[in-house]
Amino acid sequence: MASEITRKYPRCIATISAGFEKGDFLVREEKGQRVYFDFFEEAFNYIAAKGYSRMSKGEEGEWMELMESIHASVKGGMKYNTGRLLMVLHKPLIPTEYGDEPELESNAMLPMP
Repeated sequence: MASEITRKYPRCIATISAGFEKGDFLVREEKGQRVYFDFFEEAFNYIAAKGYSRMSKGEEGEWMELMESIHASVKGGMKYNTGRLLMVLHKPLIPTEYGDEPELESNAMLPMP
């Protein structure tokens, strides 16, 4: 599990979850910023415009399992509604020059420009 999570470059992750009163979908991103949306497409377009792309299914599944395990470890349960995690996205922290492509595994997705 840990070998898949570790990459050759540092990165940020963001998540899209469902099941909230303020909006049907919640995007959680860097620095704890939370933004609510009524439609999934709005949530996805918002985070994609910030340079995030979806992880490969295997890696995304590992992150989902990790977060579920972490939330379950909180004694007495989580203080806030964590919702249902739908998608995990990522973006590299190291900017690349135009035309340079980061080294990725065979089925990994490139970050959006």
